[in-house]
Amino acid sequence: MAVDRSMWRRCQRIVDRLSIPTPFEPDRFVDALAQQRGRPVELVPMPGDVSQCGALVATDQVDYLFYATSTTRLHREHILLHEVGHLLCGHVDDRSLTALPPALLPNLSADLVRRVLGRSDYSAAQEQEAELIASMIAQRARRGPTGGTCPVDPEMAEGLARLGSIFDTG
Repeated sequence: MAVDRSMWRRCQRIVDRLSIPTPFEPDRFVDALAQQRGRPVELVPMPGDVSQCGALVATDQVDYLFYATSTTRLHREHILLHEVGHLLCGHVDDRSLTALPPALLPNLSADLVRRVLGRSDYSAAQEQEAELIASMIAQRARRGPTGGTCPVDPEMAEGLARLGSIFDTG
């Protein structure tokens, strides 16, 4: 599915309004996002034996961003940014908690949670929109204050190199 211009522009407008810290740190970014939205957003790490992806759970009081921990830093960041994309695009509804194992939500009752979506519950267009938001945030996060790229730590560089090798046709 190709990204149409209207989706691209809509996503760009969303990302342009965000406060993205330099250097990029997921915790600082999510704190700034929560402050900007006027609503708490909490990061919830998921152990590797549970999932290799993420999920968004929105309650009446707080939004929870679940993300896998048993993967590279680059992948964890992308998972988190993808879920942020769903949050910013309003991809939440009144589905049940079946997307996440109950052990991850020991302090949340099912009746408290009004909206939850796991990755498989989104339409292809919503997934594409969340991916585009995640990529745009990551791109902005890697730019320095003058528009150049920020230094990348060794683990991030290794992940980027592996990702690049996947697409290398040469």
